[in-house]
Amino acid sequence: IEKAKNKDMDQAAQDELLNRIQSRYQEQMSPYYAASRLWVDGIIDPSDTRQAISLGIQAADHAPIERAYNPGVIQT
Repeated sequence: IEKAKNKDMDQAAQDELLNRIQSRYQEQMSPYYAASRLWVDGIIDPSDTRQAISLGIQAADHAPIERAYNPGVIQT
């Protein structure tokens, strides 16, 4: 950003910027961060993964398909 403004950043400013970026990245890597924004449906203990997947497969197996899935127009 500073170089785009024809300004050079000193080492202290670069270190401060890097620390801000790294701390923000570390915060957003948390599954709790994603769950609080409803990006995921929930957080399970890794040891419960097999049980959660089995429950999902069982639920899908007993859900009748009533009509074809139509996502409409997908814009990319």
